Amino acid sequence: MLARWLPIDKPAGYTSHDVVAVARKRLGLRKIGHTGTLDPDATGVLVLALGKATRLIQYLPGGKAYRAHIRLGLTTDTWDLSGQVLNTSPVPALTADQIREALVVFEGPQQQLPPMVSAVSYQGQRLYKLARQGIDVPERPLRQVEIEHIQLQTWQTPDLVLDVSCSAGTYIRSLAHDLGQRLGCGAALASLVRTRANGVPLEICLSLDSLEPLSAVPEPGLLAEALLAHIPVLSLTAEVAQQLVYGQSPLWEAADSELLRLHTPAGQFLGLGQIVQGQLRSRLIMDPALLE
Repeated sequence: MLARWLPIDKPAGYTSHDVVAVARKRLGLRKIGHTGTLDPDATGVLVLALGKATRLIQYLPGGKAYRAHIRLGLTTDTWDLSGQVLNTSPVPALTADQIREALVVFEGPQQQLPPMVSAVSYQGQRLYKLARQGIDVPERPLRQVEIEHIQLQTWQTPDLVLDVSCSAGTYIRSLAHDLGQRLGCGAALASLVRTRANGVPLEICLSLDSLEPLSAVPEPGLLAEALLAHIPVLSLTAEVAQQLVYGQSPLWEAADSELLRLHTPAGQFLGLGQIVQGQLRSRLIMDPALLE
């Protein structure tokens, strides 16, 4: 049973779907998914799910981290430098401390306006498709996000570099645009690197060019359980494990629980479950053959 995570350092110019297509061809494997889109112009962490790991995508940690290069003094229709320049303004003589002070307001839970070139739906259509038709939607729906931390790395007018840790669904282009509005001179995202996603740091990611067929490397990447450390482990007896595999919900004298990682008596990852009203219920079983 193949169930692995393959962390890729996505090159610029590739969509997330492009990366999946290349991986399918290079690995010789059809069942591959990705754990979260990354803009074509951006680079960095894109985690692929191989085989049965696709069943676990929804249970991965969602936090992301980015290094963002932002240019002050202009606004564009896409909120990054790939778009058409709408306005230019002189950049004030800002100090690093003044920029840090402006950034404080963006930390914490907040509602964020997504850019028009995003996959957010509005009245049944993706915003980016409306943008291609020259349609702007000022009343597009706000998204609830959380920016956990922003750190200014460098500032040399008109460019600054930020490290940002945030919730899934946060748009760094929106952050760049909003920062420019707050500073009174406009801003656009110049480049973006995702440095962490789903608990995976950029340092361990592979290049697309390095991928080899599964016939040569049958178990690439990370074990299926490797990205589930945030879920507590529950060790099972052989009898209870067998009952779960058979679709039963054995009695379990314990308080209701959140999601649990289920381990066989040998310590192998069997799947995910939950204690509900005195019963242990399986949410998914990865490989029933583990008990054979």
